[in-house]
Amino acid sequence: MPAAFPPRVCVIGAGPAGMSCALWLHNLGLEATLVDTEKSPGGAMLLNFLNNNWVLGQRGLSGLEMAARFTEHIESLAIPLLLECRPTRLARDAHGQFQLSLETPQGISSVEADAIVLATGTRFRGREILIGLPGFGQCDPGRLRYGPHCFTRLSMLAGKRLLVIGGGDNALENAALALDAGASVTVVARNQFRAQARFIERLQAAGHCALHADARLTALQPSPGGLLASLEGAAGQWQLEVDRVHLLAGYAPNTAFLDGILAAEVAPPQKDERGYLCGDALGRTSTPGLYVAGDVGNPAFPNVLSALAQGAQVAKTIEFDLNQTRPR
Repeated sequence: MPAAFPPRVCVIGAGPAGMSCALWLHNLGLEATLVDTEKSPGGAMLLNFLNNNWVLGQRGLSGLEMAARFTEHIESLAIPLLLECRPTRLARDAHGQFQLSLETPQGISSVEADAIVLATGTRFRGREILIGLPGFGQCDPGRLRYGPHCFTRLSMLAGKRLLVIGGGDNALENAALALDAGASVTVVARNQFRAQARFIERLQAAGHCALHADARLTALQPSPGGLLASLEGAAGQWQLEVDRVHLLAGYAPNTAFLDGILAAEVAPPQKDERGYLCGDALGRTSTPGLYVAGDVGNPAFPNVLSALAQGAQVAKTIEFDLNQTRPR
């Protein structure tokens, strides 16, 4: 049967890119449905605990607060928002219609669509990086923090010894905030530091702070005073006793789920060597009918602003593409 009109689009991922895409689809006259595995919409914004002054017009709001505003906008338009729903199969019939099967709290359900938007974002890399280190299994989990959680309860670091692992903006900003809270900080980066110069210069000039590039953690084990970290770098090997370890080692795309849900007639969309989805400038993937928006396809500059813009762009692309297939 021919596609129903207005066209139906299923957006997988209810972060800023997904919500922006659904909003634009709605305003362009298409039927959008948002699907997300989490209990609340917002994606990575739900883990942004600090006030974000990088989004125009949203000054002083945390990611949680911005997510609440975005969600209210979506709900005010009665755009269907299916939460706690895990995609289990994506099939396509002879007429090109997609059927997305979902595992929901109420059981198995499905959504039919003329196009699918993949806006599943990224996840922070955490415990899996350290789990193979000698001694890690015996360490007190309460002394370890990963990704965005490193930015919580910083006031408790006063007088403590902190080891930060990572060389990007998040790692060095975290180190700077820990110093402000009264901690002594050591930062270890596997390669050269790639953070903004202002962070590097500030930490280099600070007391109670040491920066080690081209170094790595080789073991982590309990000690009478906290944790004993074994490190290796250009200067050789050394050990450092600390009270807490913060791991800020970047992000990975949420694309692995696709490998297990695509039916034979749906070709896997192309990914790069890190697993990010490859799309053209307008958000089309290598698989007709599948589109990509937001951080899951943007390893170069992932952020809320680019996600919002890409969501809008993909909505316009879908409107154009589906209009080309309408009966005349």
